[in-house]
Amino acid sequence: MSRSGQPPPPSEKSRLAAAEPPERVFARAFRELKRSSDAPEFAVRFRPFANLRSRIRYDRETGRLTADLSDLLEGAPAEVIRSLAAALIGKLYGVPLPASSREPFLRWVYSPATQRAMLRARRERGRKRLLPARGSARDLRAAFRKINRLHFDGALAEPRLGWNPDPQGRQLGHWDPAHETIVINPALDSPDVPELALEFVLFHEMLHLKHPVELRSRGRCVHTAEFRKAERAFPRYREARRLLRSLQGPDGKLAPPRKRRGRSRSS
Repeated sequence: MSRSGQPPPPSEKSRLAAAEPPERVFARAFRELKRSSDAPEFAVRFRPFANLRSRIRYDRETGRLTADLSDLLEGAPAEVIRSLAAALIGKLYGVPLPASSREPFLRWVYSPATQRAMLRARRERGRKRLLPARGSARDLRAAFRKINRLHFDGALAEPRLGWNPDPQGRQLGHWDPAHETIVINPALDSPDVPELALEFVLFHEMLHLKHPVELRSRGRCVHTAEFRKAERAFPRYREARRLLRSLQGPDGKLAPPRKRRGRSRSS
């Protein structure tokens, strides 16, 4: 990876291919996909997005197709742009494509250099919204230190911790490596939810610090075999899993139990 955070320069053959203007690559992909000798005018713009997003739209007045791509794609081999172009055009016109057509793009996306560049872009350009670690009933920093001491021998460095500002989210929690942040569902910030539920969710997210994502030829493996083995070693694993299932409603969202009269019991 270069000092700028971009993927390293492609090979000489790829460099020559990448010299082809992206508009020409899109036009060629359009003709092949639509089986037509004619193609509309294309405008391809590289944007400083916080992730590897891309979009395409048709302007009825000008008859032009405009594609906005992440600037991380600048300098990518022509076959990568061609693969992405086919996917965007196919989606726009409802033309199904074989899975193999995305292979060049996916290989490039999941290369270590591209993954590092994406992570840096998210870190520098994106923002992470979250509520303070000390909630109304639970303190994530205190919970992290307890779990770190009991299950990780205190070896994990404390990341940024906070509650998800979206109370409607379905995720119990997530680890964001770009911002080195653990975010937890605020439904667990309740005296009526047993502490075991929060501790297991936090334990799961902390495992991501010890067992990072593995990059493979066909994608990312977030939960490796080693990760799953370590997760099952949680002392009250089955009980915690049953508890979390009991807290989820029919729509998959967490629904804390109704507040009971008197003192609530926690485990």
